[in-house]
Amino acid sequence: MASLRWLVDLAIRAGMQRLVINGSFVTDELEPNDVDCVLLAGDEPPRDPTVERDLLAGLPFLDIQVVDQVAFDWLVGSFFAAARDLVRKGMIEVIL
Repeated sequence: MASLRWLVDLAIRAGMQRLVINGSFVTDELEPNDVDCVLLAGDEPPRDPTVERDLLAGLPFLDIQVVDQVAFDWLVGSFFAAARDLVRKGMIEVIL
């Protein structure tokens, strides 16, 4: 959870618009081992120029992708929406 707090803070400072969280974090596992994240980049440059570098460097257990609207729509609508066996799975969206 601490890593997600870090991510949300950085995403806001970077001017990101939306964050979708996936992976074992959104399951009923007591101790999730990974968090898959996709961030929709804003139209404006980052409010703090160092944050984009920090976002791309990431943290252990966070797989972070910063993408444009087209890639965001595909990731959320297809890749994040179903497991390898095509069973639908959950996501959490944060509007920044």
